[in-house]
Amino acid sequence: MMLGLVQLLVGFVVAWETLEFVLRYGLLLSALKLLVVVGFVAAASCLALLLLAKALTWVLRRVAKLSIGCRSYGLNYLRGITLNSPKGPLQSISIGEIRLGLRKPITQLGFTILTQGPILQLRISDLDIVLRQPTKSGNKKKPPPRKSTSASSAKPKGKAKGQGKWRLITNVASLLSLSIVELKLKAPKAALGFKELKIDLSKTGALHPVLNVDIHLIPLFVQALEVDDTENDTSVFNKLDWWVSGQYCSAMDTADSSSFLFEDIALSCELHQRDKGIRVKNFDLIFGPIVVNLEEKLFTKKKLSASTVADQKDEPVVDNKPAAKSEGSKLFSLNKKIDLFPEKSTLLIRAEVNIKISGAQCNLIISRIKPLILFKSAKKKPLVLHEIPQQEKAPKEKLPLALVLAFSAPELSVVVYSLEDIPLFHCCLLSTHFSASKLVDQGPELHAKLGELKFLVVAKHQQLINESISGTLLHISSSTLDLEQKDASKDNGVDQTKSALSVNISGVGMHFCFYYLELLCTTAMSYKGFLKSIRPPKKRPVQEDSSKKSTKSAKGAQLVKISVEQCSILYDGDMRLEDMSVADPKRVNFGSQGGRVMIIDDANGGPRMAYVNSTCLPDQKHVNFSTSLEINRFGVCLNKEKHSMQVELGRSRLIHKEYQFDDNPAVEVTLLDVQKAKFVKRSGGPNDNAVCSLINVTDVAVRWEPDPCLELLEVATRLKSVLHRLKLQNSVTEAKDETVHVDTSTIKDPTDHGQQEKAQKKRESVIAIDVESLKISGELADGVEATVHVGSIFSENAKIGVLVEGIALNFCGAQLFKSTSIQISRIPISVSGSLPDKKLQSAATCDWVIQCRDAYICLPFRLQLRAIDDAVEDTLRALKLVSAAKTSVLFPEKKSDSSSSSNSKKSKSKSTVFRYVRVMVRDLTAEIEEEPLQGWLDEHMSLMKNVFNESIVRLDLLDQLDSAKYKDSPKAKLDGSAAEKSNDCPDVYVDAPGVQSLEKLREEIHIQAFKSYYQACQKLSVSKGSGACSSGFQSGFKMSTRRASVMSICAKDVDLSLSKIDGGDEGMISFIKNMDPVCAKNDIPFSRLYGSNLTLKAKSLSAYIRDYTFPLFSGTSAKCNGRLVLGQQATTFQPQVRQDVYVGKWWRVNLLRSATGYTPPMKTYCDIPLSFQRGEVSFGVGYEPVFADISYAFTCALRRANLAKRWYFERPEPPRRERSLPWWDDMRNYIHGNFSLCLAETMWHLPAATSPYEKLDQLLIRTGHIEIRYVDGYVSLSSKCLKVYITSLDSLAKKCTLEPPHHTVIPFLETPYFFMDITIEWGCDSGNPMDHYIFALPVEVKPRDKVFDPFRSTSLSLKWSFSLKPSTAEPVESQHKTLPVSNDSPTLYVGAHDLLWLTKWWNLFFLPPHKLRLFSRFPRFGVPRFIRSGNLPLDRVMTEQCIRFDATLLQINNMPLQANDPAKGLTLHFTKLRLEISSSRGKQIFTFDCKREPLDLVYMGIDMHLLKVFINNIPEQTNSMDAQVESKNLHTKVTDNVFSDKGKTKTRLTEKSRDDGFFLYSDYFTIRKQTPKADAARLSAWQEDGRKKSEKASFKSEFDGGDESDHAESGSDEDGFNVVVADNCQRVFVHGLKILWNLENRAAILSWVGGLTQAFQPPKPSPSRQYTQRKILEKKQAIKEAEMSNDGALNSSPSAPQSSDPQQIKSSDPPSSSGSSRPEQTSSSETVMKPSNSRDSEEEGTSLFMVNIVQPQFNLHSEEANASACCW
Repeated sequence: MMLGLVQLLVGFVVAWETLEFVLRYGLLLSALKLLVVVGFVAAASCLALLLLAKALTWVLRRVAKLSIGCRSYGLNYLRGITLNSPKGPLQSISIGEIRLGLRKPITQLGFTILTQGPILQLRISDLDIVLRQPTKSGNKKKPPPRKSTSASSAKPKGKAKGQGKWRLITNVASLLSLSIVELKLKAPKAALGFKELKIDLSKTGALHPVLNVDIHLIPLFVQALEVDDTENDTSVFNKLDWWVSGQYCSAMDTADSSSFLFEDIALSCELHQRDKGIRVKNFDLIFGPIVVNLEEKLFTKKKLSASTVADQKDEPVVDNKPAAKSEGSKLFSLNKKIDLFPEKSTLLIRAEVNIKISGAQCNLIISRIKPLILFKSAKKKPLVLHEIPQQEKAPKEKLPLALVLAFSAPELSVVVYSLEDIPLFHCCLLSTHFSASKLVDQGPELHAKLGELKFLVVAKHQQLINESISGTLLHISSSTLDLEQKDASKDNGVDQTKSALSVNISGVGMHFCFYYLELLCTTAMSYKGFLKSIRPPKKRPVQEDSSKKSTKSAKGAQLVKISVEQCSILYDGDMRLEDMSVADPKRVNFGSQGGRVMIIDDANGGPRMAYVNSTCLPDQKHVNFSTSLEINRFGVCLNKEKHSMQVELGRSRLIHKEYQFDDNPAVEVTLLDVQKAKFVKRSGGPNDNAVCSLINVTDVAVRWEPDPCLELLEVATRLKSVLHRLKLQNSVTEAKDETVHVDTSTIKDPTDHGQQEKAQKKRESVIAIDVESLKISGELADGVEATVHVGSIFSENAKIGVLVEGIALNFCGAQLFKSTSIQISRIPISVSGSLPDKKLQSAATCDWVIQCRDAYICLPFRLQLRAIDDAVEDTLRALKLVSAAKTSVLFPEKKSDSSSSSNSKKSKSKSTVFRYVRVMVRDLTAEIEEEPLQGWLDEHMSLMKNVFNESIVRLDLLDQLDSAKYKDSPKAKLDGSAAEKSNDCPDVYVDAPGVQSLEKLREEIHIQAFKSYYQACQKLSVSKGSGACSSGFQSGFKMSTRRASVMSICAKDVDLSLSKIDGGDEGMISFIKNMDPVCAKNDIPFSRLYGSNLTLKAKSLSAYIRDYTFPLFSGTSAKCNGRLVLGQQATTFQPQVRQDVYVGKWWRVNLLRSATGYTPPMKTYCDIPLSFQRGEVSFGVGYEPVFADISYAFTCALRRANLAKRWYFERPEPPRRERSLPWWDDMRNYIHGNFSLCLAETMWHLPAATSPYEKLDQLLIRTGHIEIRYVDGYVSLSSKCLKVYITSLDSLAKKCTLEPPHHTVIPFLETPYFFMDITIEWGCDSGNPMDHYIFALPVEVKPRDKVFDPFRSTSLSLKWSFSLKPSTAEPVESQHKTLPVSNDSPTLYVGAHDLLWLTKWWNLFFLPPHKLRLFSRFPRFGVPRFIRSGNLPLDRVMTEQCIRFDATLLQINNMPLQANDPAKGLTLHFTKLRLEISSSRGKQIFTFDCKREPLDLVYMGIDMHLLKVFINNIPEQTNSMDAQVESKNLHTKVTDNVFSDKGKTKTRLTEKSRDDGFFLYSDYFTIRKQTPKADAARLSAWQEDGRKKSEKASFKSEFDGGDESDHAESGSDEDGFNVVVADNCQRVFVHGLKILWNLENRAAILSWVGGLTQAFQPPKPSPSRQYTQRKILEKKQAIKEAEMSNDGALNSSPSAPQSSDPQQIKSSDPPSSSGSSRPEQTSSSETVMKPSNSRDSEEEGTSLFMVNIVQPQFNLHSEEANASACCW
């Protein structure tokens, strides 16, 4: 059978080698043939093996008398094999199973394709062997030694043949594997058994094959047996089964003889070929735990001394080291056979040591340890400066050790001495228990349990400090330490040993003071210097190989866990309270006229200093404080293998206590409070470039105050000073002792690969943040509290973006900002290579994107933002000065270091460059908070008004019912019938219950009114408010959400982008010069500049005032693409004044600051083109009081104030050199540039009532495209398709309690184009109002004496220009023909009621009630009366106002109320209408204190070209086509009659049908009036400017028409029409007047004039005024009656002189004859011509009115005949 196995293996090896050869040389076809041959060989081998086994069994039975049995067998297994021998040492063999199989190899075979090739494994299970006692034979002789003749007789073989044989053996052996499971061997004197035996063979190396042998045996049990033992084989095998199966306890209990147990035995070695044989290398023999059970029987035949016998009952494990020593003497005999002995000998030692110490103390005295250290260092050989090759470095041999060590001590103490042998610290450790074990297969393990640990300061040093401070620096209550090391499997020859360290501490307490810190630092630095002094001089090569550094494995534990249940750190200290002084230089930027300068001297020439003084008494030099840090559940986990670190914190608090000088309790402040925190840092290893970190914090509260900051800063400064001093002391000795020998020949330039290595080593850090409930609060100044609440902060990578939810910002308890969600994203941007600082900016330049779900910005009620800003700015500056003063006193060495490094800091660029910022807000709301009292009263008054009106109506109805009841009572209507009296008319006694029921009804009405008011109040949603009025009187008034704000701005889907302006400061200055010509002309320098390009997009933008009906402004689809720059003018160095600033409770800083009124403001320069798709605007006189509230809100926010609470005192206001500028001067001083507003569609609401809640009575303006532009001194507006609607009819119907009839809504004014220009001209004492750079320039050296006065406005000239233009410039005839069809020209639809409504609306807008217009001047609740600035009001500043109104092709249609009104259809048409009005205060130079005349009308001019008045009798449009045709024919007849040729005499009478509707025609009609008060030069310049603009606008229409009216207009100046004399005489010039007077025209004109008279009549006086006028008239009447004659004639009543009612004129019938009209015409013509005839004759009077008519023509038509009269 064995021969068959060998043949099979040989065939398998041959096939293997053949296959390897074929695959190596690519012989694929041969490989296929070879596979077929191998298959046949394998089949033949199996058959031969079966036959051979049968034959071998038969031979053994017959020849050796052996009994062989087999229960079953198969192709690759045999089961139940038994073999019994009647003689010989072998008694019996029993095998459970023998199986031959294939498995995968453990190691590689050298060829990558065959790494998964099979290995032949022989597995034997349940092998039991029994041996007999050998028979002794005394005559037996030793055989003679065999003579070796092979060495002499054998011929030397070639090296190739030996290598081939060894290669064949290794190849065959590498394919074999043996496994024996549960072997039991019984010999006469001993029994042996083991559970599993594995023998693995593998081959490594291709050219020089090496056979690796691995033998693993677990466990091995050996038991000594007596020769005369009566136990049978079964009992012995049972005991062996117990040992093999692991039942050690049962085996030990039943064992009655000596036994040995080896739990694990591993053997490995390498077999190499050599010339004469085989060499064994790397022989490793490892024993696991060994259990030895020895009995006396084993040693009875040996003489043992008493000293060598030990009692081993309590020690089941015995050290085998003495046995190894006894056999050491025999090793010498094996030196001759050293070739067969392994080169590496591995011995295993196992021991258990238990050490107990009752107590120990160690004194660490350096002077006594130093000789020992020097002696040890002297034995060391000097270092050699040459590199040892890697092949020569042999690894150190380590002795395998299995050790169990136990150590315990009740108390250990260590005393640390200084270098001067002075005891410093005492460390005491109580109840110490150590347990360590080192096993081969498990690695070392350490377990320590430590009791109380105290680290104390020696009592001698403790007496030097305050007795209240404990001497315990460190106190640890109890702790445990576990160290475990696991040996992993070795892959590819790399050792991956893993070790874990776990430390658990129940409590840690630390108590420090500054003396302790100084002592620790001094001791540490002295020990560090001592250790460096005893070291030999460093000798190292200049440059190490970086690859060697990377291959070094990390030392120490790979997994470290530290857990602390409770940690407390307490620091007790004090802060010095002493007066100090510190330098306070100031940096100044003079811009292009000096650059940046550092001012170090004051005005007196001395150094610029700030003085820091203490606020306490002189004898109080220190303030004591304590700072404690309390941490619950602190844990740290460090995994070096995974490159991760994890830190966890439980509840942590940082508490600061400040002790008062008196007996008051200490002030406690919690600086930090964290509920839970976690920090995780992970890295993917050396090949991964990303380092990931996670910060998870829950419920964080951070508090900042100046006093704790300064106290801790002093501690840090003193500590830095100590460390710096110690460092300087040790630097001298280190420089002398530490000498480094450098081989200059090996110096290489490190700059070759330095940058590349840095780039490779640089890793990207990814920081993830998860914070929940963050609160940051602080005392930013005295009386200024700031709080930031954040719901959560989340980020997967903080460098890319952060998500903040639930953020709110509060100042002084009032909320300024809140948002539910804000996402901040950062986008790095690469910089182009052309920039010189590309390397610096590439890492810093980035784009930012901020996304907000909603943002709420609030200006709280009476929150003084400027005072907060000033207080915070002063406090921060004073805080820096205090810290600098402390540093200069405690750490003076830092001053020289900082001065030397200041120059280097200047050269550094900014850390972050904002190139592009984009802000996206879904819902944006900005509000000005309402006064609680005002909002509550307004809202509840409205509710009470509604309820009151309802109750009044009910009570009136009840009163009417009651009065009707008494009126129809039976007493009034007494009837004789008793039945009627009893049934229908009850008695008086019967009426009594009725009175009571009425009273009850009245009471129920009042109760119901109160219930209605209460229910209305309950329906209101109460606003939370900003918190500004959380206490005090107004805190009790709760407003609703509708009245929570005075003014609010809302925006939807806001997308704002800010980008950097190209060129930096130079680019911004260039932009300013383009926007402001004064800056370009004078080359103004700037000290600070901020600007960006902005792009704005918004879905909607609205501005609301309270809860008014209409928004102040509302626009949709907002777009803007402009530029904004904020610049501050550079000026001279401002005068400095001293100011005291208090920081915290202990410090007062006296510093220098710029005097008030010498610092230029930040001005705005912008180019903002803003456009909307649709806009809505509203304004009324009811809005003016709200504007006063808004102005007061900004006044409170921007005024200076003292907010101090701790150090409050009345600060005297600095003397005011000048008055402040009014708001209009501030606007022209601060804001400059180009502004434009474009809207595709607008709607303007102008209410006609004082109530801002009016919905119906209003003037409504609708426009198409509108554009508004503003530059300095000029405003322009242009609009298309402007329509004006008025609600005069609705208002009239409302007053008359009548429903208006259904009618088509007709606009009051409709024009295709509307233009408005406003020219604003200011006057000031400087003479150059556009020069707003009022502060001194740096080249002027000193400030100006007067800054505001030269710029203060002393005069204002407003020049208004309004123009109405048609859509086309067509001739007059074509324009008039198209009028009834389309309104392509300006058209005015007006009636008498419209004029009446417009008069009231005009009076309401420009002459509102006194309290509305001057609301801000009246006293209000809680509003202090400020001293007025003394500036002139705007109406006094205004010195000139000019208004020009131009209309081209204007048509005015009369729209009366009655359908049968004779004036219906009356139409006035103007080819061109111009109205010029100028008001002025006269010709004078206006100054601030000059006397100002009233603003009077100085010029009035009216020009009407081609005036036509006719009656358009076109009926109302109907659906029938005949009516439309008739209307068109009628209109054609009228227009043909009107536009007949001029200058031609008619030969026949005009038909009546051609005169229908015509009334008046004039070529040119002008009115002029000018007073001597007018400034003729300015007036003529204004008129000339208007004519140029008109000619430019209407150039095409004037010269393309070709009408005679144009010639008439051009020749009007020759006739003297435009000649104006400043004599206050109103001159009327009429050219080409034609009038047609008939009955229809007369009725229409009288009706129209009557309506106008009624519309423009003065308002009805009040009853009191009527009573006064009546009394005056009665008195005059009595006097007049007394003077009259006695003829009995009586004067009329007082009401007789009053004019007749216009309604009577309308209702009167027209006269039937034409004769009555002729005298009327004659009188009118005489009246008109009279002033011109008597002009020269009336020399004694003053001309007030003059009329000049050229070529008049009057046509009179009677009823019976067509007659006309012409008068020239």
